[in-house]
Amino acid sequence: MFLKRHPQLTQRIAQNISHARAATDEDIINNFFDHLEVELRDIPPSNVWNYDETNLVDDPGLSKIITKRGTKYPERIRNSSKACTSLMVCGNAEGKLAPLYINYKAKKMWDTWTENGPLNARYNQTCSGWFDYKIFEDWFLRLLLPILKEPEGPKVIIGDNLSSHLNLQVIQECEANNVRFIALPPNTTHLLQPLDVAFFRPMKEKWRRILNEWKEGAHGSRFSSVPKDEFPRLLKELMNKLEERGTQNLQSGFRKTGIHPLNRQEVLNRICSRVVTANNEIAQAVSETFIEHLSKTRADATKTSVNNRSCIFK
Repeated sequence: MFLKRHPQLTQRIAQNISHARAATDEDIINNFFDHLEVELRDIPPSNVWNYDETNLVDDPGLSKIITKRGTKYPERIRNSSKACTSLMVCGNAEGKLAPLYINYKAKKMWDTWTENGPLNARYNQTCSGWFDYKIFEDWFLRLLLPILKEPEGPKVIIGDNLSSHLNLQVIQECEANNVRFIALPPNTTHLLQPLDVAFFRPMKEKWRRILNEWKEGAHGSRFSSVPKDEFPRLLKELMNKLEERGTQNLQSGFRKTGIHPLNRQEVLNRICSRVVTANNEIAQAVSETFIEHLSKTRADATKTSVNNRSCIFK
């Protein structure tokens, strides 16, 4: 009832961010864009690339169901595990995706793990399943660098500042091929990483649907997790479905991060300090409303009490 009386208030699901990310302020953003404006001057969107590492999990996640009222523990039968497969995704401001790089968690590679997958994808493996400097070097030299060599003029690749993503050979190849490597400031990927901002969420939503359908089928129900020789086919199905809006999502990511078209205000409008200020203003408004409501209630109660006493005395 309180929300109905105050239509300017609404209920929303708040995203959790760490204290380090919340500490990102206008100075950090402005300093980054001051350098970015110099590096991106006269560079077409087709030459501005963003890469990021992500993973596809084996768990299709929770979903709403229709069940009898009063059911305390609704459940559904789905085999799942905590396994995941790492991917390196890279796209440019024009909306074009580079071929995927898949890294399995395994000690050895088998040919069947690379069959029926996305076009021109490259596969590798590590014991941890994550990208180390050797895997990153292989991705850059074998997959991305041939793409960067095709157009003329300077090229820019933007990514996080993980030490595992940089080594001497990568830097030397960037210098030799007129490639400018731009590292994002720490704890700002949720604001400045185009793939993080607009591409990965719809990608993983579609993956959960594909995974759920596979696990419902007769073939998928026999396995506790997706076999590695089945993963490339499911990944290809995912990329085919992303073709519908993948280009638009990628372009939206570059726009929302202010990288292309270059507009730092897109990010400054979203930084946490302003959100906190806005929340404090709302909290103050709500508090003032509650105080006013409480004072009025107490005044009415006092008035009623006095009137009752008057009746008694009479």
